[in-house]
Amino acid sequence: MNNKINFYLARHGQTEWNLQRRIQGQLDSGLTQAGQQQASQLAVKCADLNLTQILTSPLGRAVDTANICAQYLQLPVKQVAGFEERHFGDWQGKLVSEMKSNPNYVEITSQITDCQPNQGESAKQLLTRFQNTLIKQLEASNDELNLIISHGDILRCFMAKWFAPDLQSQVHVASTTASPVIPATSTGYDYKNAQLIALSYDIKTGTFSAL
Repeated sequence: MNNKINFYLARHGQTEWNLQRRIQGQLDSGLTQAGQQQASQLAVKCADLNLTQILTSPLGRAVDTANICAQYLQLPVKQVAGFEERHFGDWQGKLVSEMKSNPNYVEITSQITDCQPNQGESAKQLLTRFQNTLIKQLEASNDELNLIISHGDILRCFMAKWFAPDLQSQVHVASTTASPVIPATSTGYDYKNAQLIALSYDIKTGTFSAL
């Protein structure tokens, strides 16, 4: 078994609700024409990476992005429960402009805390769910080189935990069962549709690094 497992993360292509600035969460909307083109461009970027399979969130926008990539790259696609976007509870389907007046808006959308929308997930819950699932999949497919199609808030939380300079020295390395310990600081939000991120997971240390 390799001690270090390389993989690639990407956000799905642009959707109708992305254009409308509407909160999707675990609801869904179709890819726009631009989103389909972004997925095709992502596939071209991946052509020389020697990928062996595509893992994707089961949500439609991610599956559609994965299928476009898979057709071009001639790779199998596997839907993985646990890779879904954060559940935004009562916020799902509402415009961002409607929710900005909520007193918890900044904490929920720009920090990693226990705060959550009514009937939804907190950023900490999302991060634990995604990271546990990711590690399980990587260790189970150690000989594969995976492209993983995911979502914006997942990338915001995961990348902030492992790579944001202002968080790095304050974060405790979490095991697959431990809850992440992350300070309540703004994580920012800068992950574009179909953006590709190259990463590595070290089995011995349980840590992630950039390739």
